Amino acid sequence: MATTRSASLSSTNIYAPTDSTLVSSTGRWARFSKILNKLDSVGLEARGIARITPEERTDSKLINTAMIWVAANTFISCFAIGTLGPAVFNLGLYDSFATVTFFNLLGALPVAAMACAGPASGLRTMAFSRFSWGYYGASLAASLNCIAAIGWSAVNCITGGQTLRVVSNNTLPVAVGVIIIAICTLVLSFAGYKWIHIYERYSWIPVFIAFCIMAGVGAKNFTNSGQAAMKSGRIEAANVLSFGGTVFGFAVAWTSLAADYNAYFPEDTSSTKVFTLTYLGNIIPLMLIEFLGAAVYTGTYTNSAWASAYNSNSIGGLIGASLSSVHGFGKFLLILFALSIVANNIPNTYSLSLSAQVIAPVFSRIPRFIYTIVATAIYIPIAIVGAAKFNESLTTFMDVLSYWLAIFIAVVFEEHILFKRCSFKNYDFSVWNNRKALPISFAAIGAGLIGVCGAVLGMSQTHFVGPIGKVVGVTDHNNSFVGADVGFEMAFAFTAIIYPLFRFIELRFIGR
Repeated sequence: MATTRSASLSSTNIYAPTDSTLVSSTGRWARFSKILNKLDSVGLEARGIARITPEERTDSKLINTAMIWVAANTFISCFAIGTLGPAVFNLGLYDSFATVTFFNLLGALPVAAMACAGPASGLRTMAFSRFSWGYYGASLAASLNCIAAIGWSAVNCITGGQTLRVVSNNTLPVAVGVIIIAICTLVLSFAGYKWIHIYERYSWIPVFIAFCIMAGVGAKNFTNSGQAAMKSGRIEAANVLSFGGTVFGFAVAWTSLAADYNAYFPEDTSSTKVFTLTYLGNIIPLMLIEFLGAAVYTGTYTNSAWASAYNSNSIGGLIGASLSSVHGFGKFLLILFALSIVANNIPNTYSLSLSAQVIAPVFSRIPRFIYTIVATAIYIPIAIVGAAKFNESLTTFMDVLSYWLAIFIAVVFEEHILFKRCSFKNYDFSVWNNRKALPISFAAIGAGLIGVCGAVLGMSQTHFVGPIGKVVGVTDHNNSFVGADVGFEMAFAFTAIIYPLFRFIELRFIGR
């Protein structure tokens, strides 16, 4: 952590640009880097993507690797994901529970595995990906990661804004709520690693208690009945696959930034412990809160007030209605739920600031915290515009996001398993910023393009259904097409099949 580094490093300029050919070590940069070091000395992390050496990795609080994910997933957008099972995909309560369980158990695996790279390498996720994607391929992946982070932040702010509007009895515009959530997020993501871990360690506790109260006061309205009967097993299978893709996309999304929050742990930190803590820190809150989301939505079948509130203010309205029986205390709980968005948006914004520095050498010259300000200015208007069609925006974004993650995961893990023989000792982390020593990106980008073709073939979205998506889908009893989105599976399969071949060619003729 920034404030626990050894005293011998206090006079070292560790914030020089990652490409030393860009600027002189004297003059304006020398003066500016002194300011950055002073910021770091008071706990405001100024460091960018520069590798954290083994001597600097002195964070001993291993529990942090679990708690940051507990806090990041204990929030109302996770609740919103659960509601999509019955609300959008017409699944019964128990079908929703089963889907949530299976796809979360699967989706958290890559997150936990990627987290192990932080202590082993001292690198952030996108910088680590250079060893598989190459220097230029990682630039592409980092660009997509920035886009994903902005999209996630916007979607989350919509939920928070809707909730704050309910607190104000519909007098507060959603746009104002979005801005409040975004500014709170900015402060902590600006501060960096130390303060993020401190906040995430405790912020989930009152929110979790609030969810428990919601479950207790609303349980009498939960039901497994009221859903339209499925006329065909294929229809239900298609809906399960589509909902499962959404759940999976939500869980797996942390993969592209999982190592960012472990990079200050000692090099000899047990990978087994990091994997286990990260995995549990993800699946426990994800499953519990998505279960609750599905259960609370079923209350709209039996309680007309809940149904009306949901139709008027979406998730925020539903949460408000479910807490109406506790009167004024319910509004306090709504404020807690709205602020829970901050704990989730912090990792998005913080990791975006690191990913941006990977895109191009010139970007690494811009201090990390500047990107947090720029990102906030971008996602606020996106959230305000997207609030009008929340469910459609949420499901489409989650599915499309999972497509590129499928490609990213296939490349990074196949490189580690097949070509590095599952050992971090087979990496030379000292060349992390040497484009002449890293892969040339032919294999990763080439396989990624093939993976995109797979995603297109298997996708089933509102405005486009791929050929395989059409085959897997089915027409229901109302003569309406029910698509089954298998874009993630197809993207992963196409990439996983072609990458080893392309990588072998790359190694055979280029040697790196």
